[in-house]
Amino acid sequence: MSYRILPTKDFEKDFKKLNSESQLRIKKKIEEVAENPERYKHLHYEFKSSCRIRIGKLRVIFSYDSKKQELYLEKIVLGHKY
Repeated sequence: MSYRILPTKDFEKDFKKLNSESQLRIKKKIEEVAENPERYKHLHYEFKSSCRIRIGKLRVIFSYDSKKQELYLEKIVLGHKY
């Protein structure tokens, strides 16, 4: 069962800045993540409740609620180690 995808305003702002090829790659990967978000890398420190996926040099930071079956897309980071 797929999670419902809910982007934040920060994510939407970052997403609009990307070219169409990168946007398409991110959309495909997010659909894949929505099937099973528990398997992706969990972050530490101030991002303790978040996870990340890597798409080329981009990192998509997200969190999820397994009880509500919701996936929250938080931010897109370029070239930073998360």
